[in-house]
Amino acid sequence: MNRYMPLVILVVFGQAVLAYLLVDQIVIKRLMINPLPEEVKTVKADIVIGDEPERIYRDLGEFMINPADTSDLDGLRFLRANITLGVSPASVHGEFEKRHPMLRDIVISILSAKTVAEMDDPEDREFIKDEVKFALEEVLKKNEIRGEVLRVYFIDFIIQ
Repeated sequence: MNRYMPLVILVVFGQAVLAYLLVDQIVIKRLMINPLPEEVKTVKADIVIGDEPERIYRDLGEFMINPADTSDLDGLRFLRANITLGVSPASVHGEFEKRHPMLRDIVISILSAKTVAEMDDPEDREFIKDEVKFALEEVLKKNEIRGEVLRVYFIDFIIQ
């Protein structure tokens, strides 16, 4: 085994020199001649950050609703919820003020369609928040109002 050792060292050294020359002479020069296309180098992103912070809309008020599955129980169960919205920009607040009865009707329709089993879990409440958010954003889209409902907050959510 000792008699092949100088040959092994020579082959490994030769491979290292060859690899260095390949990388230095061919790969690097090709990158210098053909640089990456401009669209790969520079990426422009338009990020719109509003100047106005989130504004809280507090006037949806309190909702007292019989859940959908309480009709056979003579209405012995009910839901009491107080809902607040986080909207942006502030102009949306004024538009929602004009449409207050419509917003309440949308929320009442969503909440009264739910059964007690669909509302008693915290995950279910997050789903209800999303449903209310999407329904109210539909009002904005229909009326071509630029803005969004950022968050839906339950101030009270009591099922009895």
